[in-house]
Amino acid sequence: MKLLLVTRTQRPEGRVAQTRKTIEVDWVRVGRNASCEIHLPDARVALEQGMIVNRDGLVYLEGEAGSQDITRKSVRSVRMKPGEPIDVGPYRLEAIPAPEGYDGAVSVEKARDADVAPDFASRVSRTTLRSIGMTKRRAAWISIFVIAVLFFLVPAGRVLDLPWREAAMTLGIGDRFWNPGPLMLGHQPIAAKCAACHEVAFQQVKDRACLKCHEKIGEHVAPAMHPAALFEGARCASCHREHKGAKATHRDDDGMCIACHRDIHAKARDAKSGNVSDFAKAHPKFRLTLPTGGHGLKFPHAVHLDRKGVKSPGKGRVVLECASCHKPDSSGRLMQPIRFEKQCQECHRLDIEPAVMAREVPHGDPAAVAAMIDEFYANLALKGTRDSFQKAFGVPGEGLLRRAGAASEGEREDALRMASRKAAKVTAELFDVRVCATCHEVSHAKDWKIAPVRASNRWMPGARFDHKAHASAKCADCHDVAMSKTLRDVSMPSIETCRECHAGSAPTEKKVTSNCLLCHGFHDPRYTWGADAK
Repeated sequence: MKLLLVTRTQRPEGRVAQTRKTIEVDWVRVGRNASCEIHLPDARVALEQGMIVNRDGLVYLEGEAGSQDITRKSVRSVRMKPGEPIDVGPYRLEAIPAPEGYDGAVSVEKARDADVAPDFASRVSRTTLRSIGMTKRRAAWISIFVIAVLFFLVPAGRVLDLPWREAAMTLGIGDRFWNPGPLMLGHQPIAAKCAACHEVAFQQVKDRACLKCHEKIGEHVAPAMHPAALFEGARCASCHREHKGAKATHRDDDGMCIACHRDIHAKARDAKSGNVSDFAKAHPKFRLTLPTGGHGLKFPHAVHLDRKGVKSPGKGRVVLECASCHKPDSSGRLMQPIRFEKQCQECHRLDIEPAVMAREVPHGDPAAVAAMIDEFYANLALKGTRDSFQKAFGVPGEGLLRRAGAASEGEREDALRMASRKAAKVTAELFDVRVCATCHEVSHAKDWKIAPVRASNRWMPGARFDHKAHASAKCADCHDVAMSKTLRDVSMPSIETCRECHAGSAPTEKKVTSNCLLCHGFHDPRYTWGADAK
């Protein structure tokens, strides 16, 4: 953000002096702390009273009164407008028209003097540098010397291994005087180990220091896009600003993203994405990632969501809802993958011969299914009881080995041929008619084959979505599957559906303000960091 700061000071003779200063930071801190960009030196102002951010215009965020860190709790947010000043202690802040090239402009002036004791002015007038035999020049040089010793030479002893290093460490005097602000929460365990990031004294933090801990971080784009050249000159610290408070180190405004994505092909000619500048006004339609080669599955949502219910072998007619099959994962963000054993098998049983025994074939391996059916009927032909034998083969009798006398080799071969014919009939019925073909694409040349199932659990992998955050909405509000008769009907919401609740970067009444980072990340874990860390 580029801000013009205009400071107005009332001179004793009644004239108003005005100074101008250009500030270029992510956010402008306001307070009594000398490190604040807008420094208000008055005891009635907290060290870090608030901050000014750019959210489609200047917004002043007031921190908790007296707090040392305004990022921990924000209790007031005011949009700054010309003619509507904001009082901060005895000072008055007001937005003024910004010159060309600036994101905003703010004027600061002291509106009232501090309340002092009646005799304070007279006591001050009697105590001067001259009264104690000190000139201004001498006082200035003494102050410079004291500051240089306390805030440079003493801390530098620890960093540069100077002779008084041990003494400074023993007294607890280190380089903490140089700390510009608190670290984010994730980095606070190493807050006292400055050298973990600042490897070389008085030099900027190198990328290699970040990658010691963040070695698994991903690039922003695929290697084919040549990310090293695309982000030439950028460092981790270009976007991740530390010592800015406990909140986070990354920028959360859209400016960083839009700088490239407003005209993405000017930056990366082969980019597959479209131009983006705001979700509500200029964002491409959603693109879905579909399985290649088809889904390999037949699934009509309309049948399963029939208001009259679906037939269940053990429960009669059961009325299903979305939540009957779709369960959130442990994080609540995504849905668990659909598994036959969990969601389907209760209704779609894989029985071989239910009149004989409740035995089911394994799901997923056609060869194992055929082998198990052969084994099942061979066992019945050789060892079946009168009841099971007759139910399985439809003729009176019993298993060959249960009959009186020893079975001849010819009788054994006859029994197994009968079992093989029955197994072949049941296998064909199970694959083609009764079970597998109900949900799968089945083929049979030499051996039975089931088309691979390519069910997608993430239709838009380039975006983040949290089902838990949308728990107040009904599934059908976004996924209209009530009339879907095939798995090819992709019932993902369109961008128009999301815009019913989500605005862009600018705050909009009754809508969720949505910047780029709400739905998109920067580092893609699919592309391992390949740039040489420097």
